[in-house]
Amino acid sequence: MGYPPSGQAPGYRRPPPGYPPAQPLRRGAGRVVAGVLVAGFGLLSTLVGGGLIAQAISNANQEITNKEFVRNLWRNLPVETIFPATIGLRDPDHPGQSGDRGWTRAAVSSDTSCGEALTGGLAREARERGCQAAIRATYVDDTGGTAATVVIVAFGAPDADDDLDVILQDAQQEERDFGIRALPVSGARWRDNARAGSGGHSVWHPSATLFVAVTSGPADGRLAGRLPEPWGRSVTDQRADRSPWGETAKGMAKSTAAHLAAEIEKVRE
Repeated sequence: MGYPPSGQAPGYRRPPPGYPPAQPLRRGAGRVVAGVLVAGFGLLSTLVGGGLIAQAISNANQEITNKEFVRNLWRNLPVETIFPATIGLRDPDHPGQSGDRGWTRAAVSSDTSCGEALTGGLAREARERGCQAAIRATYVDDTGGTAATVVIVAFGAPDADDDLDVILQDAQQEERDFGIRALPVSGARWRDNARAGSGGHSVWHPSATLFVAVTSGPADGRLAGRLPEPWGRSVTDQRADRSPWGETAKGMAKSTAAHLAAEIEKVRE
């Protein structure tokens, strides 16, 4: 009889009866579920992290007005910025462009008190509304015939400058109250008695509490609105004689307010 019996290989052991055959190795279902959960949490973390980064970038790109700086704009900006050396003069490099009336700064006051810069009804209203400061500069137009004193009035509370332009206008009609004290300049006869018209305009910006008031008149001291007869028979005639300076003051107040609003836009945190 040959070896091994029944042709079995050496070392082979037959499993005992009733033992189930071995099954091929498979991945457990729990392992698959765990993998899916891990992948899901990883994707969620990526999305949340990306959202936070995007929000941070968005916040970094936002520009917020520095309100405290704007409230004290009158002393935070250089005088050369608040009161430019020239206004409306044509650029010599662009002679073909249309230019506004040209003005040259002739004087700047170092006194910032509201009582020194303002007079009459405007002074009373400003005081009652909490005027903090009033800074002045005088300009002379490019013909040398007209002078204008510009006053920037700073308040502490929002909306304190509301309707001041109307109050200033009404005061001129009723009492010849021009509201702004003229700042004299050397070489001209620009004094309070030469004032012929005034105008005002608020600085339109949510963070601004500024009001611009301007008075203008003949730089040589001539008294406007005192026409002899027959040209000055009525009050209307006298007002008509002063009206050009009043319109000049209104336009200058509006342009100065726009200039300040543009400077505020440059102030960011």
